[in-house]
Amino acid sequence: MYDLIDRPVKSLNLGGRLLLWAMRHWVKAAGAGRCPCGDIAAAFETYALMASLPHFHMLMAVLNREALTPLRFAAIDCARVSEHEALLVSLLRSVPRTPTETARDTMAMIVRPEAAATLLIALSALAQGMADAGLSPDLADIDPRYDRFPHE
Repeated sequence: MYDLIDRPVKSLNLGGRLLLWAMRHWVKAAGAGRCPCGDIAAAFETYALMASLPHFHMLMAVLNREALTPLRFAAIDCARVSEHEALLVSLLRSVPRTPTETARDTMAMIVRPEAAATLLIALSALAQGMADAGLSPDLADIDPRYDRFPHE
């Protein structure tokens, strides 16, 4: 997680930037009273991730309702990765190789214990879908041609 905090968004690979973009847009849409899936579905479709959209939505909804402390996300155009964004990207990077019990215990430090299993299921399914599409979030070499999210 700490290797991601306050890094430039453009230092993330395509999957990381897509995930960050989707988190920020989900939060903005939910805050405005709109269905977040409507705001982000086109990006998921563009990258052959439509089957992962429900998992992403569940992940964000559980965090929104069950987080032990309010999570904060940066503005859509912020050029840096915020602390809670870094946490989520790190979890998506680590869940596939973390034993289930350990991962569930980690989730229980983020959300109420009774929501930990749901969060883990959504996170694991999203991580698998992103991996299947070749979009596992990670760090990448900074490419100066991509100062913005690639699909905007």
